[in-house]
Amino acid sequence: MIHLIAGATNPNCRELLAGMFRLRHDVFIKEKHWNIKSYNGLEFDQFDTEETLYLVELDEAGAVVATVRMNPTDRPTLFSEVFADMCHGGPPKCPKTWELTRGAIAQNVRKSLHFGRIECATIEAALLWGVTKACGIFGVDLLMKKMRCGLDAKPIGQPRMIDGESHVAAEFAMNGDVLQRTRTLYRITGPSIEQIHLMPGARRAA
Repeated sequence: MIHLIAGATNPNCRELLAGMFRLRHDVFIKEKHWNIKSYNGLEFDQFDTEETLYLVELDEAGAVVATVRMNPTDRPTLFSEVFADMCHGGPPKCPKTWELTRGAIAQNVRKSLHFGRIECATIEAALLWGVTKACGIFGVDLLMKKMRCGLDAKPIGQPRMIDGESHVAAEFAMNGDVLQRTRTLYRITGPSIEQIHLMPGARRAA
């Protein structure tokens, strides 16, 4: 089951968010040894805000096994504040362009269909919020995988080694055609997002 959660402090999703921050700690700090801060086994930073959207996937036992973070680029992002020099002309700044970061999948399910479901859910979320483009800093291998999935990805900077892995700034369209191609590739026949959790008091028409 994939949940779409609005807000890093959403009071209705405390356990889901804690599980997500714990997965990020396990993947990025324990496994990949990134030099980033953590707090009591949870990984989060200044770009986890009330405006941030998260996709959180649970397995049949209710454990968090996959996630991705989505931030509008008309606000400060990891891209604009830390990696701006990796993009020719500077990173995008537009409310209809999202930065995708902290994409993580639990080690024990990486050969399953979780990647495809999260990819579809990311595009579904973009369509729901009227977002037409995504960008970020991606591992070159991951970007190539996304392109094979049907994303019309375009590098917007030169590759750079980060934590021993080649990364590149890139952007790609988020639209119905890309969603259909991605669903077809992974043999997904319907929506991947099953529940949406807005911040209390927020209203949004799909």
